[in-house]
Amino acid sequence: MSPSFNLPPSTQSPVIQAAPPAKQRPCRFLFPGIRSLRGKLLFTICIVAGLGIIATATATYALWRMEDKIRIIESFYELNQKVLEIRRYEKNYFLFNDRKDLLSALDYVDQVRASIVAVKAVLLENKNDLETLYDKELGQYEAISRHILSDRISPQNKQALENSLRKHGQDITKAIFDMDARARVRVEREVAGYQKSAVLILALAVGLGTVLVFYMMRWIMRPLTAIREASARIMQGEMNSIPMDDEVLCSVEGIELVNSLNLMLQALNTKQNQLVQSEKLAAIGKVTAGIAHEINNPLNNISLTAEVLLEDLPNLACSERMDMVRDILVQSDRAREVVHHLLEFSRTRKSNVLEPVDLVALVESSIALVKNQFRLGGIIYHYDHPEQPVLVSGNSNHLQQVLVNLMLNAVQAMQPNGRLDLIVGAEQKVALIVVRDTGAGIAPEALSHIFDPFFTTKNEGTGLGLSLSYAIVKDHGGDIVVESEPGKGTTFRLTFPQLSSEA
Repeated sequence: MSPSFNLPPSTQSPVIQAAPPAKQRPCRFLFPGIRSLRGKLLFTICIVAGLGIIATATATYALWRMEDKIRIIESFYELNQKVLEIRRYEKNYFLFNDRKDLLSALDYVDQVRASIVAVKAVLLENKNDLETLYDKELGQYEAISRHILSDRISPQNKQALENSLRKHGQDITKAIFDMDARARVRVEREVAGYQKSAVLILALAVGLGTVLVFYMMRWIMRPLTAIREASARIMQGEMNSIPMDDEVLCSVEGIELVNSLNLMLQALNTKQNQLVQSEKLAAIGKVTAGIAHEINNPLNNISLTAEVLLEDLPNLACSERMDMVRDILVQSDRAREVVHHLLEFSRTRKSNVLEPVDLVALVESSIALVKNQFRLGGIIYHYDHPEQPVLVSGNSNHLQQVLVNLMLNAVQAMQPNGRLDLIVGAEQKVALIVVRDTGAGIAPEALSHIFDPFFTTKNEGTGLGLSLSYAIVKDHGGDIVVESEPGKGTTFRLTFPQLSSEA
């Protein structure tokens, strides 16, 4: 047995041409004006970076504005503290009647004015209230305080001035606290608005960036997915060119990749057909001895009959001459039939042309090619087949190459008086061919590798016979299974989809 390697499951060689890149339909998916994958990636990166810059700028602006609002709160806090200091010294004066406390309160009036100026610098609204407090309320409070500190007022007037001072102090405190409360509410509202705006723009940037990246990745994967699916079909035996559909035409890189793959498929089919033909020539070389013997017998008969006619033609009766001529014709037809089988087997046909093939007749013609190998090897063969044709769709030349290869392997694996069983059958729309020998069998460790390319257990041969046979069977939509037991023989089962008799 000559175990071999499994080539890609195809021997058909359709004309594979790289699709011309000239006629390119517009991509209807994304960025129709940009056809290069690099350009689309750069464009996407720029958009995502732009969205990120906008989101960052918005967040930075919001932080900057919040810092301004925080300064307003801090300024009002400082103003409140100084007003409270004024009121504290004012109360100390009323409690202890110490002129120093009122003087300290006057000192804080100047600090309050400075704080009001600081608040006005950061506050954009309600500046009129601050100016009124600065000019009128604080001015009156200072004037009353200084009048109380003078020694020229009567006790009655002093009491009235003290009451007025207390009232002005309360008014100033109330006004400052009211402005502080309004400023805090406004600041909190504006800060919340800035936060919402920043979060909204950030979410919008993230959302748009995600959608853009999603569509970009989908656009990138579309031609790759189409090419991957085409490659999967090639692995299953469909050695057709990858079509230039819309998914591929969306990218320049996809078009270039498909063109390269199609050229590779074309070269692969060419090389594989060369392997098929070379293996066929090797098979022809193996059957040459048997063919020569098969042709030599009728030629000898023709030669002897012709010599008898030449020597005894005048002495022969007419009926004897006719018998000799008929014998010459029969022997000529016999030789012609042998040559015809050999020529049919060696002929190279277009491998992509499929036609109905009768397996019964195909096995018979294959036996005619190698039956002298059976005779020379002392092999007994038995052919079992139904009366009606068993049709499959395929290339008869390639299928016959499979059968001849299996028969020759069986002859080489058997000793004289070995038996070769050939069976053709059909059931449940499945056509079956069985090649069973009583040879040496195949070792278990080699059984899993017999369809691998260039694997062989013989001292001679390419190791491609079973590999190409496997590829041919798979290309015809069939399957080939081997069972072997060392010392008892090997069985090959070939199955194909059956055609109806009307096909």
